[in-house]
Amino acid sequence: MLDSKACEIANFLVDTGYGAVYLPRDAYGDIKILIDKPFAFFSHKHAAYLAGMGSFGHNNVLLTPQYGQRVRFTSIFTTAVIMPDPIETKDLCTHCLLCLKNCPVGAMPETGNFPPPVDKKLCATRSAKLRDEYRSPCGICIKVCPVGKDRELFGRKNMSIYSRDKKFEKSHRAWEHVRQYGCKG
Repeated sequence: MLDSKACEIANFLVDTGYGAVYLPRDAYGDIKILIDKPFAFFSHKHAAYLAGMGSFGHNNVLLTPQYGQRVRFTSIFTTAVIMPDPIETKDLCTHCLLCLKNCPVGAMPETGNFPPPVDKKLCATRSAKLRDEYRSPCGICIKVCPVGKDRELFGRKNMSIYSRDKKFEKSHRAWEHVRQYGCKG
């Protein structure tokens, strides 16, 4: 749907006299391509950062004040003049490291530059495995992120369910199940 809407917006811009073309959200076609070449030719998240939409989190995914990491991007190149928001200089990441602690493949280092380099090959390999098993994509690092006003909106402010140190009630067992079988962020 994201690509479809981007196409509609690009067509609208063209119809109103501007040059415009959209870039699909995933131009690589299949997740397995990212195992051998874990870099896309264009980064929608870096474009969103430069457009002033957010800052980077510990897992190198863009954080927005409204929805944390629970957003998806596509891009439209256009000749229309659109003023960007200022680049987000405030670090939205709380540095809680829940993304790192809950990553089932250990793709993020705990120390080093921020945001640290994420092992994209490990992420892509896990995503491909889950897809081949007809399971939902991983997205655990996105799901556990406490940033975003949507947490309050949807009644998900209590982050203790994601703690690996606490074993409690059926909720924690459900989360452990999700971690094992993948989840959608």
